[in-house]
Amino acid sequence: MTTTSISDQKILTAAKSLPVAPQIMARLHKMLLDSNSGLPEIATLLKRDVSLTTRIIRIANSPAYNGGGLGTIEEALQRVGFGEVFRLVGVAANASLADANLTFYGYSGDLFRSNNLCTALVAERVAIKTKADPRVAYTAGLLRGIGQLLLDRIAREVLTPADKFKDIGGGRLQEWESKCFGTTHQKVARLVLSHWGFPEQVIQAAGYDATEGTPATPLNNTLQLASSIVRLAGFGLEGEDASWGIPVAELAATGLSIDDTTIIRTEALAAMQALQES
Repeated sequence: MTTTSISDQKILTAAKSLPVAPQIMARLHKMLLDSNSGLPEIATLLKRDVSLTTRIIRIANSPAYNGGGLGTIEEALQRVGFGEVFRLVGVAANASLADANLTFYGYSGDLFRSNNLCTALVAERVAIKTKADPRVAYTAGLLRGIGQLLLDRIAREVLTPADKFKDIGGGRLQEWESKCFGTTHQKVARLVLSHWGFPEQVIQAAGYDATEGTPATPLNNTLQLASSIVRLAGFGLEGEDASWGIPVAELAATGLSIDDTTIIRTEALAAMQALQES
């Protein structure tokens, strides 16, 4: 088994090779909270990534948005609205980031993308029902896998094919990560999301690791609950700590019922299908 210690600098260097879409999400999150930000400023921000702009225009032209006839990002923003465009940027960012399989984790790109998007949509709906910030929950759910994505890319340089998780991990994901990289995907997520300028709530929720002994926040409970709902929906990832059923403690902490989680799962899957089709 290959063991190494990955420096923060190497992680941040690897992050530079990723599309800029998630960094745009961080800036967009702040702009949507600023009453002085308008359509021109948001359009200028989105134009930093041509592929992102193209995806949003294409989605705005889809039947899901009564589409057709739009040719500019400004027109797309007017049609879908500022709030909805944040969700679409997230969808586009997810598609551009996880465009390949995570070979060393054993995740197909399609499953990884589906897990991220479903977690975001479920977390968003849990937040709405618990009167928390749905945009923060959506963002944290969407980006909680960024550490795995980066470690898998780094693994292609520093590990051998015999070091894959399914071959030597024994089902213990964090133990495998610690031995192979000297860190975990949660720590990587906190490092990178902080470097990109995401709000502290998003950083701590996306990078939360219960084994570190840090008390869980309401948003941590939301994501843990979301992870379990996503597994029940059929998009769980091997090695995740979440149970197959609904965790009693997190459910109680959110004040939701089992019936609520069923409704949330149904709504999230419907929204996910609509977004994927668009």
